[in-house]
Amino acid sequence: MAIEYASATSRDAWAEAEAAGRDLVVLATALADEFRPGAAALDRTGEFPSGNYQRMRETGYLRAAVPTELGGGGAGLAAMARAQQALARGCAATALAVNMHHFQVGFTADTWRKTAAAPAEALLRRIATEGIVMGSTGAEALVPGAWTTTTTAERDGDGYRINGRKYFCSQAPGMDVVRVNALDPETGEILICTVPAHAAGLRVVETWDTTGMRATASHDLVLENVHVPEAAVGARLPAAGPLQHPALAGVAVWFITLTASVYLGIAEEARAEGLKAIGTGINSSYRTEPLTDLLVGQLESDYTTALAVRDQLVGQLDADRADPQAALAKAMLGKEIVIAHAAAVVDRAVELAGGRAYFRRSPLERLARDVRAARFHPPAAPTSYQMIGERVRRAATPAA
Repeated sequence: MAIEYASATSRDAWAEAEAAGRDLVVLATALADEFRPGAAALDRTGEFPSGNYQRMRETGYLRAAVPTELGGGGAGLAAMARAQQALARGCAATALAVNMHHFQVGFTADTWRKTAAAPAEALLRRIATEGIVMGSTGAEALVPGAWTTTTTAERDGDGYRINGRKYFCSQAPGMDVVRVNALDPETGEILICTVPAHAAGLRVVETWDTTGMRATASHDLVLENVHVPEAAVGARLPAAGPLQHPALAGVAVWFITLTASVYLGIAEEARAEGLKAIGTGINSSYRTEPLTDLLVGQLESDYTTALAVRDQLVGQLDADRADPQAALAKAMLGKEIVIAHAAAVVDRAVELAGGRAYFRRSPLERLARDVRAARFHPPAAPTSYQMIGERVRRAATPAA
């Protein structure tokens, strides 16, 4: 049964941070229960989950991170992380796709709270009132050291003409606007531009045919002479070392933390499926109880570790992100620990279930494929560990 968050009472309840977190997890859990029966079909076809997005729009889940003053749920980083974990249990692809919306909304909300910037407020109000979905092509910039993009934004009158091709644009068929990184050849800066999804010259090329997370529809995005006004430029970053910029580091913290939480949700669902499968298949029926207990104990160790690390680090990040680079290092480390243990949980669950988990009709078969996508989200290992080490070393080294 879906939970409808349309009443004033529900919106008022969201105003309190702790209550908002609890309510949001309840909502995400209810949505997960709705989405679970259709997850296998979406995986088979690779079809974008338009119906799931409509339900998230109707129930207010798309506006969860918008400040309450602007018509949203007011959820912070910790609340959104726990909600995304809950949503992923029902349909991991839906959760990962909408992740690309939530991390941008969360950071935009942070920006508005600090600066009361008019463009940020206008965008957040649109998300709250119109239910628009934000897409992103920014993951390519989550790299160490000097970096630039082959996509260009050349001055044209009162705006820019953008040309280029972007990859892995999750939820491409469902987005209303998309943020694009583009190089200004005149200044050498990287511009962050907000582009309408139906702008002339912008098209989605369906390239996403993958092992797992098939319904995220993370297709390519081609931009050919797409015109945007000056007002569409939300930020200008130096081309050298973009992650050193506080704004991009702040965006990355939201992206990395929520992404890790999606894979924690996959692990939680696999854990439940694995325990439910004990004694029901040929392999598990003939396995001795002590061996089964050993597998369960190992599974619990991995799941508890992943959950504890995520909860501890997201709590710290929710409370204090004053130092953007320290926060980024913490988020990256949390992601690597969580996704490694999440994959181990899924593997243990498959072992518990035995050969039945190899059949397409088993949810574990899909979960085992979906969890493997975690290793490809940037910054990815081993680069992520280098970036973590660099930031910890710099913080520990006294200034000359």
